[in-house]
Amino acid sequence: MRIIVIEDDASTGALLVQLVKRLWTNTSVYLASDAASGLEQWRDHGADLILLDWALPGMSGIEILKQIRRADTTVKCVMISGHAERDVILSARAYQVDAFIVKPFNAKQVMARLGEIMALPEPSSPSPATGHFESFEDFIHFQMNKGTLGLPIDPALVNSIEGMRTATAGERVRVLRRCQFHPALVFRLLSLANSGQYVQGMESVETFENAIQAVGLDGFINLAVEMSLHPGSHLRQEFLIAHQNKYQRDGLALAEVIMKLSATLSFSFNAARSACMLYRVGELSLLQVMQAWLDLGYSLSEEDCTATLKAYSAATGNRIKTQWNIPNTIRGRIGAAHLLPSGTVKIDALVMRIAHLLLTNDTQHELPRLVARVGLTETQLDQYRPNAIKDERLNEAVVDDESSAE
Repeated sequence: MRIIVIEDDASTGALLVQLVKRLWTNTSVYLASDAASGLEQWRDHGADLILLDWALPGMSGIEILKQIRRADTTVKCVMISGHAERDVILSARAYQVDAFIVKPFNAKQVMARLGEIMALPEPSSPSPATGHFESFEDFIHFQMNKGTLGLPIDPALVNSIEGMRTATAGERVRVLRRCQFHPALVFRLLSLANSGQYVQGMESVETFENAIQAVGLDGFINLAVEMSLHPGSHLRQEFLIAHQNKYQRDGLALAEVIMKLSATLSFSFNAARSACMLYRVGELSLLQVMQAWLDLGYSLSEEDCTATLKAYSAATGNRIKTQWNIPNTIRGRIGAAHLLPSGTVKIDALVMRIAHLLLTNDTQHELPRLVARVGLTETQLDQYRPNAIKDERLNEAVVDDESSAE
């Protein structure tokens, strides 16, 4: 089956693609951000289903629908619109629209409606994208090179995020406070905020606060739902969850060290805090891959998990950042924590590396040299070390909003 999604809003388009992939695993999906490219795809390759936005730059969705219906009355067409007025819906129906979905929409309801329209069951035999791998290593390489890497995310948190549309202002603040310390949400939000649709000028968006201002609340909600639809995003295996908690604790602990250092040193604190949340992005992405493997019915031992994390974390971290087009400025901060490039003089990179060494209780000579370079003394180091972070603190903020300043 071939599906075309014509949607100029990046977050909505990404969500719609994930919804149809979740419904029909083996389908071919083309995402067009404008009317011209969407129509070109349809004319050149055809489609079984077309999802099109009402308001598109250059040509409206209703004009696209008119052109399609002049040539093809069998292809299924679904209109997506932020308008629910009766005359708008009747206009679409006049050109044989198969469904009219109003934004903001509920993902599960959209999936149910699309399933009704197409009346196509999931294929009974798995394709190379969903099964029949010779080994787990083959599956990892497939996900890294031909699939799409994701990050684990708690369905309960996604439900809270979806509820923000009808929540009070105070409830929204509390949910967003949790979200700014969640690796999957920080990662996906920064990736979209730095995409061509949102980025302005040469400066990268490096903070959760600036990213959500750029993307908007509806866009952020769409991203959260989209991330939750990636295979393996919901960890169920206990040893995978244990690793996830550890890696999230590492990010929070690193952010705590960064917070303490910001009292003495001058650097871009909020940007460094975002990098801390992505400190273990390679390991977390691998956990998602492992859960996806288990969800396909394969087995994986705790020993296999540990060996996989050791062997593939660095490569997976680099690959997921490339797949999602994370800017070099953000990648540089994350990378500096793990390995400081030779000759680095930027204070932000030095701080990230110092925080990592403090977190890991470095006993070599690198830490004394680095703290001297930023004007600190070894006798001051103990005051910057992190406190123990327990699992119950994973859903709490480490840094108060009032102290979050560049």
